Amino acid sequence: MGNVVSDTLSDTYSRRGQLPGQETVRAWESDSQDALSKSLNANFNSQSTANRFSGLGAGLVAQFAKGGAGISQSVMFASADRAANAGEIKVDQGLLHTKADNLVSLSIKTASGKTVTFSLSSQTDGLGVQATVDGGTLSDEELKAVGKLGSAFQSAVDGLTATPPKLDLSQLTQFDTKLLASVDLNAKLKSLDGQDLSLAFHADSQSRTTRMRGPLGELNLAVDLKNAAILGNAKQQAKALQSYLAQFDRAQERGSAKPELMAMFKDAFSAMNSHYPQGVTLPEALTRNSTDQGLLTGLADFKASIKQASESPNPMRPSEVDSFAYEVSQKTRVGGTSTLDRSVSQDQQSSLSASFHKGLKGGKAPALDGNAESQNYRYIQVQDKASSSAKLSYKDGLLARATLDQSASQNTRTQQYVMGKLVEDTTVPKEASVKRDYLVLLEYAAKESKKSKDALEESTVKEALASLHASVMLQEDPSALAR
Repeated sequence: MGNVVSDTLSDTYSRRGQLPGQETVRAWESDSQDALSKSLNANFNSQSTANRFSGLGAGLVAQFAKGGAGISQSVMFASADRAANAGEIKVDQGLLHTKADNLVSLSIKTASGKTVTFSLSSQTDGLGVQATVDGGTLSDEELKAVGKLGSAFQSAVDGLTATPPKLDLSQLTQFDTKLLASVDLNAKLKSLDGQDLSLAFHADSQSRTTRMRGPLGELNLAVDLKNAAILGNAKQQAKALQSYLAQFDRAQERGSAKPELMAMFKDAFSAMNSHYPQGVTLPEALTRNSTDQGLLTGLADFKASIKQASESPNPMRPSEVDSFAYEVSQKTRVGGTSTLDRSVSQDQQSSLSASFHKGLKGGKAPALDGNAESQNYRYIQVQDKASSSAKLSYKDGLLARATLDQSASQNTRTQQYVMGKLVEDTTVPKEASVKRDYLVLLEYAAKESKKSKDALEESTVKEALASLHASVMLQEDPSALAR
């Protein structure tokens, strides 16, 4: 009897104690043994999404660009029975490509109206890639233009799956606008601790947008590229961009924002305000004289905001919230039918609202708990606003106005607690405004520029124009305006 039982058990259970057909196997969507499948096989052993997606974005785009045919490949853990059931495993594969915990897709629309979408998907028991085409076969030129975005896709994926996440989007704006109409990157990722991060990025010849939401907070950025005439030269744009990035650093320090979130905001702002698309034809000149353009930032119009996820770290005073919200924008209005009677106004604005805890001696935030001994800290609230308004106008072809109005206000409230008791509550307001008239300087610069380029390079004029452009940039510190 014992032998019979033994034989029956060996027939019923595998060596791992599983019923036949229930042992776990790797189920492949396709039998292909290409480089992409080999990468999938190697990456599938990894735990982190970063390692799983490593090289897959670039590899997927490269393989598609060779011939333009659709691609769908995946590997999953499944029971032997389910893997052998074509209908069931196909459903699982479809869900992996569309509903996985971690999904990143790059959608590229060609100028001729075709759309190619690349996607990477990962969850505990599966890893997949897909490339689909709608609207017809891509031409060789289109395939080449799409292929150039492979490294851009991979850089974006690597950034999003890094710890902490980064927004590496700059290469996604550098596409051939003659062949490609738009680029969209969408991501939904789940970290090891189960928190979600989502991203939606769009770029075309008219606009760029980025929306990101994650455990640290959210970012929203939009750039309007329709008015190409307001754009400055590369040098002017670079200086304006650096000025804004420095301003963001100061806002982070003043409002005690989390550096990882501000780093993503700065990366996104830089990407969206670099490599502006070049039109087929140059836009009509905005100003009568190129030197007059110095009264503008040189950047495209934009709206950007960053909002940190709020926290209540003090159990004894839950109403004391650590928060950070910052908004910044530029809007340009152009009037008149020609440069003879043109008017241009450019408004920049920023606002900061933040609150945070600091130790009595400064430094890092205190560890607050329910004991009075922990309640030695300062609670700081800041409310800031800044604006800069440049106005330029011509009458009968002559410069009639060139003014700059700026204002800034900072309000700081500090509450100091010792052993849980409020011992000090102070509010310090600061504000300043300034009005500048650059009509005489720009008239002189225009005359010099008509003489020769050498005359315009004369140190006094060159320095004055450089100073003019620096002063145009938004200044959030009242003390700096008052100088």
